[in-house]
Amino acid sequence: MTLLAPSRLALAAVLVTLAAQPLRAAGEETELSTVEQQLVLSQAEQDRIAAEIMAAEEEQQEISEKLVDISQRIQAQEAAITDSEGELLKMNKEEVVILAGLAAKQDVLSELLAGLQRLEQNPPPALVVEPNDVLAALRGAIMFGSIVPELRGQAEQLAANLARLQELRANVGKGKETLRADIARLKESKIELDALIERKRDLVASANAELDSERQRAAELATKARTLKQLLASLAAAKKQRDTDEAGKAKAEDLQRKKLKEAAEQPRMAFAKVRGKLAYPAQGQILKRFGDDDGLGGSLRGLVIATRESAQVTALADGRVEFAGPFRSYGQVLIINPGSGYHLLMAGLGKMTARTGDFLRAGEPVGEMGLGPSSVTLLGDVIQDKRPILYIEFRNSTQAIDSTPWWIGGRQEALR
Repeated sequence: MTLLAPSRLALAAVLVTLAAQPLRAAGEETELSTVEQQLVLSQAEQDRIAAEIMAAEEEQQEISEKLVDISQRIQAQEAAITDSEGELLKMNKEEVVILAGLAAKQDVLSELLAGLQRLEQNPPPALVVEPNDVLAALRGAIMFGSIVPELRGQAEQLAANLARLQELRANVGKGKETLRADIARLKESKIELDALIERKRDLVASANAELDSERQRAAELATKARTLKQLLASLAAAKKQRDTDEAGKAKAEDLQRKKLKEAAEQPRMAFAKVRGKLAYPAQGQILKRFGDDDGLGGSLRGLVIATRESAQVTALADGRVEFAGPFRSYGQVLIINPGSGYHLLMAGLGKMTARTGDFLRAGEPVGEMGLGPSSVTLLGDVIQDKRPILYIEFRNSTQAIDSTPWWIGGRQEALR
């Protein structure tokens, strides 16, 4: 309502002036009135879009929280897949051992089964062994009496091995089904993640573009009004004052949105106070730590983690992305500024979703690891591992520092 009052006053002043100007053309009066009405409607449209922008910025914060939840879910699914792969590997190894044992005893087992079958079907009397020698017959009976239990024992062991083999194969089949289901869920989570990232990025951008377009339209209407031949001095003065008021209000609204955005895009806690509270940015195995031999005559200035292929990588802490992209021979590099003079560097990613200038919350996704060994050349030839390698370095001003005190659990592994 406060937006329309100045425009109505200006329009009333125009009508009074028109009454004192009987020679004004009716067509110009109509055109001027139409332009003024369009300006009023344009201002109302700008107010509507500005309100949408503020709502969109609030929704961005909600999306950030959802992104953190989805990233945690993806990392949990990756951990479950890794566990399933480990169990399958153990069962496959046990199956190989059983099959190798059976293969090595194939001839002996064949004779064993054949002899046992014959003895079960037609157990020979003791005198058949040596009918002409009673002592030899007695010895034969003793021999058969000792052999048959042994044959039965070996046959029972064989049956147990075969039953275990069948059980292992059934478990392997179930494990593969579970693994396929976990991988399918992981793909669905990553699709949902990508959609939310795009939603967050485009949410405010599209509304800002619409607001800029509407302001441009209003400026063109104002220009048209100013160029009308019989525009009275009083109307020009009133319009100038209205434009000034509207520009001031627009500037104040922009300043308010800017302040709200800046307040929302601040770390929730000073970086020095999050010691012992940071989660590792990816599931994996720690290969080297700060201060270890770097193989080049010096000591390592960061942390080295071997991950699974396409592992999800998340933001280490709240902060703004100062750089995201390829850098020299270090591959994909991400630098986050969490404030207080600190910088957090990650290198070795295969895919980057974060962009320079983005503000991220701790746990938000920033990208994925690649499909093979990392190309992070700053590690030299020290890391002989075929898995993707993530390198992490903490800096205070320009000095590399040990990140160990910042992690949850200190020196625990990145992989649960």
